[in-house]
Amino acid sequence: MKKQVSVRIEESLNDEIEKKAKELGISKSAFMSFSTQFFLRQLTHAESSSASKQYNMYELIKTNLENQYKSH
Repeated sequence: MKKQVSVRIEESLNDEIEKKAKELGISKSAFMSFSTQFFLRQLTHAESSSASKQYNMYELIKTNLENQYKSH
């Protein structure tokens, strides 16, 4: 079952997503779905690698996001 999600993103990111989806000939929704699944697989892989045991991936993401929002 699919669920609908609403998110707010920077206009420049939205423009990039629309451009890439158009280049690929897919809908923006399909691109977002694929991108999210890809990111989660990469995150899961990073968490299970021996190098990532030295730091918390979620803490890195949280810190990065906090820094992004502080600059806006």
